[in-house]
Amino acid sequence: MSRSLCIAAAQMGSTHYADPRDKTVGRMLALLDGAVAKGAQVVLFPETAFGTFFPRHLIADPVELDSFFEHGDIVTQPQTKPLFDRAREHKVHICVGYAEKTDAGEAFNACIFYDGQSGALLSKYRKIHLPGDVEPFADASALNQLEKRYFRPGDLGFQAFRVPGLVDSAEAAAQGDPIFGMMICNDRRWAESWRVLGLQGVEVVLCGYNTPGFAPHLYGTNGTPAADDYAASRAKALFHHHLVMQAYSYTNSCFSVSAARAGLDDGKYELIGGSCIVGPDGDILAQALTEEDEIVVADINLAECKAGKTRTFDFQRHRRVEHYGRITQQTGVVEPPRLGSNGGVVGTTAAPPSSRKIRILLVNPNSTAPMTAECVALAAPTLPPDVELTGFTAPRPAPSAIESSFDNVMSAAAAARAVLPIAATHDAVLVACYSDHALIRMLREELSGQPVVGIMEASLAVARTLGGRFGLIATSDRSCVAHEDAIHNMGLSRICAGVASCKLGVLDLHAGDDEAQIRVNQSIFTAAQSLVAKGAEVLTLGCAGMTPLKLAVEVAVGPDVTVVDGVLAGVQYLSGIVRVGSRTAKIGLYKTSSATRKARGQDWI
Repeated sequence: MSRSLCIAAAQMGSTHYADPRDKTVGRMLALLDGAVAKGAQVVLFPETAFGTFFPRHLIADPVELDSFFEHGDIVTQPQTKPLFDRAREHKVHICVGYAEKTDAGEAFNACIFYDGQSGALLSKYRKIHLPGDVEPFADASALNQLEKRYFRPGDLGFQAFRVPGLVDSAEAAAQGDPIFGMMICNDRRWAESWRVLGLQGVEVVLCGYNTPGFAPHLYGTNGTPAADDYAASRAKALFHHHLVMQAYSYTNSCFSVSAARAGLDDGKYELIGGSCIVGPDGDILAQALTEEDEIVVADINLAECKAGKTRTFDFQRHRRVEHYGRITQQTGVVEPPRLGSNGGVVGTTAAPPSSRKIRILLVNPNSTAPMTAECVALAAPTLPPDVELTGFTAPRPAPSAIESSFDNVMSAAAAARAVLPIAATHDAVLVACYSDHALIRMLREELSGQPVVGIMEASLAVARTLGGRFGLIATSDRSCVAHEDAIHNMGLSRICAGVASCKLGVLDLHAGDDEAQIRVNQSIFTAAQSLVAKGAEVLTLGCAGMTPLKLAVEVAVGPDVTVVDGVLAGVQYLSGIVRVGSRTAKIGLYKTSSATRKARGQDWI
């Protein structure tokens, strides 16, 4: 069956440092009009398309630097709105790269896929494999690549997505809408980028790029070249570009489209062209002939992906994931031991030191964002240098507090889909709800192996280590019952001195004035002291909202009683698990049910 569509790469030539934004957007509008005239239904623009490739420059002035970023909603902000209005007018889909500055001030090298038929933003991607350095080269003549200085690594993962309205409705009903994926420039050189998309059944990969034609310092060869090396360098850069686009299109049985920012910027910064459309057999179907503004267009039939996906690269039948652990557990190269003249090992090769951070995601499954921020802020001073903690607050309709089974389930449902793509980019996940929360097991199942723990489980693991009997300070009478059940299910009832209620709601823990806060604190102190009287040697704080009160509780019960906070304990607990390379077992209880859901026609995550 035919699933045909017309797709285009909008290559852009030289864009100079001082070029005004409206001039560049005008060129993009002309390219879009030209692509539509050739029948294109999807048009790809390059990386950071709205301006020159500014990361080659060391920019000291923050105002000047900020001028290269897009702020707010790129679809509606005045500088870029004309492009999306034109796409809407033509009812054509576009993918465009840009420098993104979030409302929180974070900077990313990003691209979005815009549906010109509905006006919806279907997907966003943030570049993950940032090349280059933070500091410029000492050699003033060197070409710099300072993306690590100006951007954060992407945090959205490689997420495939479907695009409606591209193929015949009968074909879409029978086989689904086309599956697209996005990456940016250096991502295309990494097999992992493609395989993650391939494992989602991607049929078309879109990749905008800015690639220098001559950059010996970036390549690690900074000698003075002979004149003819310039031509050889350009040819090699173009070869490498086509090599990865062709090879990985073949090994993932998909089409790919790449769009270059090309030409000679400011009379001295040369970028290769080579924009191309590649088929699932690795053949180049169409490519740019210049380094100027140029439209590269091809008609493609997505049915051609099927042969590779069902035979040579049938991942379900042929992949052997039990042997791939090194890919996710190791960053740098670890060579095998050297052999002596007698064939024996003469020493071991230690892993090289790595500056890679252990990234832990703290997930607050309720919708109260200040609680998330407070947990992250209080944990920050306790973090080892190689641990980074990021907060996530569940979107509404998640409840503002979790105080019942209904709240538990509703919060898990609201959080799960939103957090999965973010959690997948972290090394471990801490669920900051003091309960046996449903989200914990959901994430253990759906993530590829990142350790996931709740603050209750983490605090009890620490408490049983630090004392013979522990007590749990709960917020309400209802939560006492739930905590007692959870403690029993964990097999810890024998060493539990009791669970004491403060008779408070979660949102009551932080009162609006000093006098009210004193009453809240006294309720917590009374509960704590009652547990000590029952024989508790260690106390656990039974709510993430109690984290700021840890020191006050310690004062109330005296120095001989240990107080454990689940947030602080959970972060340290997870960082240790990650540090020793342990992962969630995926063979039994926590094996994902994704394939089973898809077989039922319920591919809704």
